[in-house]
Amino acid sequence: MSLGIVLAVLLGSAVAVGILAAFGRTHRSREGSFSSGALGFLGSASLSSFMLVTGFLIAGSWSNLNTARGHTWDEARSLNAAYTDADASTRPLLRSYVSEVIGPDFEAMTHGTASPTAWAGLDAVRAHVAAMPDSPQRTTMLSDLDDVYTKRQIRLADASVSLPAPLYPALIGTGVLVLLYAPIAGLTFQRREAIALGLVGAVVGFGIYLVLHMTHPYSGPMHVTPVAYQQSLERFTQLSQQS
Repeated sequence: MSLGIVLAVLLGSAVAVGILAAFGRTHRSREGSFSSGALGFLGSASLSSFMLVTGFLIAGSWSNLNTARGHTWDEARSLNAAYTDADASTRPLLRSYVSEVIGPDFEAMTHGTASPTAWAGLDAVRAHVAAMPDSPQRTTMLSDLDDVYTKRQIRLADASVSLPAPLYPALIGTGVLVLLYAPIAGLTFQRREAIALGLVGAVVGFGIYLVLHMTHPYSGPMHVTPVAYQQSLERFTQLSQQS
């Protein structure tokens, strides 16, 4: 992650200085012979476009992230209820399923899929309960497992959520437009100007990197962790000690 941020910042700076070198040597650029009103309009339009696309993507990604995190807690609460109602022979199977979720399942969700071993673990719990003699406890346990299945399906659906694809090239395009505006407005290829625009490019590069790595709720620098299920294992231990 840190290396990616550094590379994004350096790339943003390099692109900004390269644009300045390419467009900041012309006679018009040196003389600044452009309409100030037109330049003001173009500058505001380019910056507003970048901020609009960036803000939309950040807000959408953050909403997806919080929704996905909430769904993990919903499933964890259902698992806690299932463990509370389960008998002594079913509880180890539930614990094994939660361990599979924390490990292989979360690893698979970074790629938008689910772990077959986690599915097999939950199916084994239901098969075990279904084979029990009919009783009120068995009925309650099956109802609890149906709820767990529902919450699991919702969680897995979050792993494939995405925002409209055209927004991402629009993000990069508007970022380049912000940097391109400076030499058009009259900024020349001098040391101090290059440093100043390079810093702006670094900020733009960092912003683009951050947005592009917030697109998936289960991967990237900010992602959903299995802390809800880790706390469920701790709760399982407490319930077992109380029995």
